[in-house]
Amino acid sequence: MKLKITWLTLFLMVATQSYGQYGDGRYTFVFLNTNPDRAELPKEQVDSLQAGHLANINRLVKEKKMIAAGPFYTGGGIFLFDTNMADTEAVLSSDPAISAGRFKLEVYPFDLMEGELCTLWHKDEADVEMTTYYFVRFEPNKDNENIDGVKTNRFTENLLKELKGKYKDKAELVGAINLNTNEGQIIIYKSGQEGGIEELFANHELVKKGLMTYYHRQIYFPKGIFCED
Repeated sequence: MKLKITWLTLFLMVATQSYGQYGDGRYTFVFLNTNPDRAELPKEQVDSLQAGHLANINRLVKEKKMIAAGPFYTGGGIFLFDTNMADTEAVLSSDPAISAGRFKLEVYPFDLMEGELCTLWHKDEADVEMTTYYFVRFEPNKDNENIDGVKTNRFTENLLKELKGKYKDKAELVGAINLNTNEGQIIIYKSGQEGGIEELFANHELVKKGLMTYYHRQIYFPKGIFCED
């Protein structure tokens, strides 16, 4: 899949340190889910909204509010912010594509479970290396009445131990995120092979019990955001 070089303008990393684990969240994670009910618009209008979308991202990067952004290969994408939830929601409304209903947003405070965030601010745009990572999201099944009594991150921590142990030859953990207020976890890893690890995610204890669901995608992201080599 060919992606335009302009995606490189989306990414900035600011120096960070966690303020404690699994609390209210220093950072904010935004899912930009493609809206299936978005209006059918002329190509010229869609292109204009996309240009405004990118320009707004560039502004937020320059203001050191946005940490990074990247698209899923299947559509939609994510934002990482170094602002609290209220401040993040305030700036999201300035995005013309979001205001036009092109995306359905999910906005969550988060903390790091594994890895750390490094800054790429010192790099020129052309020197930011883009790469493909695997992205796994575990999400609580809120239709299950038992989910409120479960701290889901504890079970995902057990899975991370397996990923770094039994599966270390198949995948390299890049980072893991806990979406606060029990909204689930995200695992980002890299691998030089297709498949061979899906059983690990399917065997998550809470997935097997029906308390969580998960999906597994590829994402195009700047290398080094989690201080990885």
